Amino acid sequence: VIVSVEETVPEVSAKKRFDSIEAINPVTQRTLSKLFKYEEMSPVQEAVLSKLPNTNDMFVKAKTGTGKTLAFLIAAIETAMAGKTPKDLQYFEGTSIMIISPTRELANQIADEAAKLCSHYPFKVHCMVGGDSKRRQIMGLERRRCDIVVATPGRLNDMLSSVPNFKKMCENLKVLVLDEADQLLDMGFKAELQRIFANIPEERQTMLYSATISQDIRRNLGDFALSPKYDLIDTVGKDDNTHVHVKQSALVAPYGEQLGLVRNLLTNYESANTGKVIVFLPTTKSTILYSHLFKMLMPNRTIYEIHSKKTQEQRTRISDRFRKTSGGILFTSDISARGVDYPGVSLVLQVGVPSTREQYIHRLGRTGRAGREGEGVILLAPFEKDFLKREIGDLPVQNLIAPTIADEDIEATERLTKAALNSIDEDMVREVYTGFLGYYAGRVATLGLPRASVVEHANDFLRGFGITDIPHLSPRFLAQLGL
Repeated sequence: VIVSVEETVPEVSAKKRFDSIEAINPVTQRTLSKLFKYEEMSPVQEAVLSKLPNTNDMFVKAKTGTGKTLAFLIAAIETAMAGKTPKDLQYFEGTSIMIISPTRELANQIADEAAKLCSHYPFKVHCMVGGDSKRRQIMGLERRRCDIVVATPGRLNDMLSSVPNFKKMCENLKVLVLDEADQLLDMGFKAELQRIFANIPEERQTMLYSATISQDIRRNLGDFALSPKYDLIDTVGKDDNTHVHVKQSALVAPYGEQLGLVRNLLTNYESANTGKVIVFLPTTKSTILYSHLFKMLMPNRTIYEIHSKKTQEQRTRISDRFRKTSGGILFTSDISARGVDYPGVSLVLQVGVPSTREQYIHRLGRTGRAGREGEGVILLAPFEKDFLKREIGDLPVQNLIAPTIADEDIEATERLTKAALNSIDEDMVREVYTGFLGYYAGRVATLGLPRASVVEHANDFLRGFGITDIPHLSPRFLAQLGL
């Protein structure tokens, strides 16, 4: 039987200050005020840090963009330092904090924040993610102490099972943090996590942070990750994880009109010009195609692209550049849908139906973060419009009236698109086409449509770019997709 302390944080007008929490080490307090320039706590920070000193396991329900990273880092550092003098901290006794993140981008972001928070301590932070050189990560362990590890499940499991020295370092583990616990489960990491737990001490403090607390998460993660008695802290309440201050609109238009509409929105729409813009596409190949076209269609705006075909090093570099820019446009697949924080995003544009309702909400959460205003627009083809009623009908999504686009602008879009397509080879067109078929073959049933209809929609999709030479696909390939 799980005994838990249920606690919902009420809306409060007066924000509590970090320096009101006496249990936070003065060195951390100085770093928060001098380096981070933070004085007041967000609700999740207040809920977690007000319990310090606290060695209980914690299950924290918190949205992204609410300061939860700093909340768990400060709490973990306090647990790791408990009972130690400044002189004790000079001696490395093994890895004391382990943070597991579902994605490389989020892991890199957490590691940067941890390094900044520890800048006045002797602690060293190591980030272990797939896509980066394992050899370099092992060499890093040999060269400097490893107090805090931030990792993705696959690489962490690999390091624990194949690097005896690292496994030995983790014998002194004090705190384990699972960030975005719901996504860790969604991405199928349960077995990987169980193998990791088998290689680390059972005697530790564990913190789970999740945007949702469902029975599925409690049963599949909470039951084996947490001790029977843990603190349950809810900083969301019955909110649907959407930011209520994010204006949401939907636009339905055939593929032949979509490029012109996206160009018009990104050029003239108010929220597209007050900050950064993120454009989400359903597949990696459509992301590559859109970003290629818009470098030609909008030469005066800086276009960034992130997707799984970029190396980890490239994605980190592009992510950092987009984070620092003031008005760029990022075309991305769902690799950027969760956790990653890009300050100053004023508009999220979703082109095509998302994989799930939850994914729609997580994408939307890239704007309107930390109480700021933001806006979300979703652009769908007519066959996708049932998503609005079936899956997000309870959300405050308004119908957007399509702007009237001048004939000369339509002609310019068509001319520039044709020029951009000249540099794309047949293989790329085929990959965009098969990517569309693969994605929608698994999606149309939830839209109330037969699978067989996907081929015609894919043909319309290509024709929308002015591509009339539709790739030939073998009956065997179509049969594999159930088409």
